[in-house]
Amino acid sequence: MGEARRWRGVGMVVGATVCWGTMAAVAKLLFRDQGVDPLALVVIRTYLATLTLFACLGAVAPGHLRVDTRTLRAAAIVGVGGLLTNNFLYFEAIYLTSVATALLLQYQAPVLLALYALLVERRAPSPRLALSIVLTVAGCALVVRVYDPAALRLNFLGVLAGVGTAFAFAFYILTSRAALRFVRPWTLVAYGYLAASVVWLPLVPPWRMVAAGFPRQTWGAFLAIATLGTVVPFGLFINGLKHLPPTQASILAMLEPVVATLAAYLILGEALLPLQALGGVLVLSGVILVEAK
Repeated sequence: MGEARRWRGVGMVVGATVCWGTMAAVAKLLFRDQGVDPLALVVIRTYLATLTLFACLGAVAPGHLRVDTRTLRAAAIVGVGGLLTNNFLYFEAIYLTSVATALLLQYQAPVLLALYALLVERRAPSPRLALSIVLTVAGCALVVRVYDPAALRLNFLGVLAGVGTAFAFAFYILTSRAALRFVRPWTLVAYGYLAASVVWLPLVPPWRMVAAGFPRQTWGAFLAIATLGTVVPFGLFINGLKHLPPTQASILAMLEPVVATLAAYLILGEALLPLQALGGVLVLSGVILVEAK
């Protein structure tokens, strides 16, 4: 039963990375071709995801919407400290640097989680886990073309935002894992996004986004990112956290750059270079290694 639960968690996290990676290409299209500002995308994504979550849970599982003060407090911590911060800094890093830079910096989260386990929990990573982190980080660097100055555009604010995404993603994983001891996964996602929406409400009210005059096809892309790029993957990932240790889940999530590169090749027509393919193999090797028994 334990093995079945573990593989269920693996499937959920891998499914989440497929959604995130594919939607990264859609976000890049919005930035490049539609002139969409990263802040607008983050805010609209948050509002639409919140509406989708509450509408779906209200129709299918209304019991998931009944919460107490403890649950609201946990959801606020996860939603503001994890979801809102990670989403904003990630898209800001893409805007200021590149998708490659943002992904490379965000996926230093496994290193941070391993350090947390070592320094706070006094639990040293196993040799297999350490090797898996090395393989996936090195593979991620090749996938995003760390060797190519044209792909890895650097500036101080963009790098700062990217490093912030790593800390926010690690924070999201740790706080979600703790909250899942007493909160249902979909309840945590729904109220986490509600907390993020409440923060955005006075800063960027929804009517300002509606009045921005985005064309219909752009709103269609917004809806795709809010559902297939937000509700579905965060729901899958947080359910997967019930079955997997935090560091292991973050290593599996490093498949996202591989998926994003393939999506950019298929959707945006970007080149897929031999070193990127090698990086994908390294990431897959690290993922297989951490899952091998």
